[in-house]
Amino acid sequence: MEEVIRPFGSEQTVSFVATDGARTTVTYDKLARIVATAGSRLRAQGVRAGDSVAVTITNDLEAVTAALGVWSAGATLVSLPPAPRRDQQAPYVERIGAVLTAMGCRHHLTSAAAVAIPGLQSLRIESLAGDDSVVDPIPPIPDIALVQFTSGSRGAPKGVAISREAFAGHIRMISGTLEMDPAVDCTATWLPLYHDLGFVCFFGAALYSRVPQVHTEPRAFVLNPARWLTMLAAEGATISGAPNFAFRLAARAAYPAGLDLSRMRLCLNAAERVLWPDLTAFQETAGAFNFPWQAISPAYGLAEGTVGASATVIGNGPRQGTNGHVSLGPPLPGSLLSVKEPTGPGPGSLLIDGDWLFAGYWTERGFEAQPARPFDTDDAGFIQDGEIYVIGRRGEVASVAGHNVFAEDIEALANTIGAPYVVGCAAFKHSREEAGESFGLVLEVSPRERPRAEELARRVRAAVADEAGIRPTPLVVVQSGVIPRTSSGKPRRPELRSMVLGDELPPRRIYGSVS
Repeated sequence: MEEVIRPFGSEQTVSFVATDGARTTVTYDKLARIVATAGSRLRAQGVRAGDSVAVTITNDLEAVTAALGVWSAGATLVSLPPAPRRDQQAPYVERIGAVLTAMGCRHHLTSAAAVAIPGLQSLRIESLAGDDSVVDPIPPIPDIALVQFTSGSRGAPKGVAISREAFAGHIRMISGTLEMDPAVDCTATWLPLYHDLGFVCFFGAALYSRVPQVHTEPRAFVLNPARWLTMLAAEGATISGAPNFAFRLAARAAYPAGLDLSRMRLCLNAAERVLWPDLTAFQETAGAFNFPWQAISPAYGLAEGTVGASATVIGNGPRQGTNGHVSLGPPLPGSLLSVKEPTGPGPGSLLIDGDWLFAGYWTERGFEAQPARPFDTDDAGFIQDGEIYVIGRRGEVASVAGHNVFAEDIEALANTIGAPYVVGCAAFKHSREEAGESFGLVLEVSPRERPRAEELARRVRAAVADEAGIRPTPLVVVQSGVIPRTSSGKPRRPELRSMVLGDELPPRRIYGSVS
């Protein structure tokens, strides 16, 4: 029998790798002990069974211990998105604080650098560290185990309430569907753990199955996209995943010789629209290091479904359907997906039901029970041969010459035509009185590409006009990092629309005007 290569020896472990390369590793047994200590110390600091405790789960051992310690204290874990840059912190505190107040949340686990939220008792994460001999009984997790915030791509975020049964059953389902095996597998990602794809799908399922797992900081990938595949090779990883934009950026990165990615057997592409050219470009790069094409698994999910709703069957690899759209696989076990037929000229909407549906939303108005089942995702899509296809958000679509054009269509063209200079882009629909519906488009480039900005804008505008029948107006080129994004990296289109049409981009605008 061939010897199995283990990256950490015989014990199953959880590792966190900082941007500077510093590594913290604990065994699952050690993690269980320090989580029990954290829970005991939270109870000693006033957290009662049934309370809600807010924390932003950063990719480090202290934050993860604190988050799991909330459950050990018998409380509901409220996973907060991180605070934005300094000039946007006041609106963040106001929006998030209003929801937490309505929720009756009294405690906020914070680090020294965290933004304080008025009305909540701040408990320092550092005060929970330890490995005490805990003797007090651990209370059960409340009926609502997790509140995870929606991405907020179309407005103010809402707290999605996930029941204890849905969370536990969902990670058990993911572990089984992904065939996680602690004897052979190792997961490795840079996905943020405050987001459901990172926390529920990768951390939670690996925790349940006791598969060794490695997490680096999202900033490590942002600073150098080559670090993702380099990490997979160094860790001997078999399972990973990321949104589609990461596949695009990884395809353009430069790598050292000798990487071996042959152990990879599953790499999810989820959290945003999957584009076929990005998959093939990624494979052209990663395939040179023995990355199997069949390992790529396009998938679909949403916070209201706990996380996963559909995924490509392991070993099948990506495939195209009608009009070049990428299949996101059949529904996952326990998920029921259908399409709501449109009542007007717009596309149909995907509906989801099943075992993993959320209990309801927490908003600033209080708790809103789950709408009538099935839940309308507001994602336009279709089902072909039992597999799911998502083509865009129904609120960002325009009818052009008898066919629908989505914001995602505009972005896909811009990314393809603008490669390799466009590092990010976002389109948004708006109305112009003299021309009806139109799309605005913002392209992000590195500041060093300033000299080519005008030519790039003209080339992208011409391609979009030719392929989609829409001439994007306005079209603005900005420096990278300007487009407001959600915790999962999706563009916040309403906010971007206001920024562009309100002419709030200078001096970050490199080329273009509102008119």
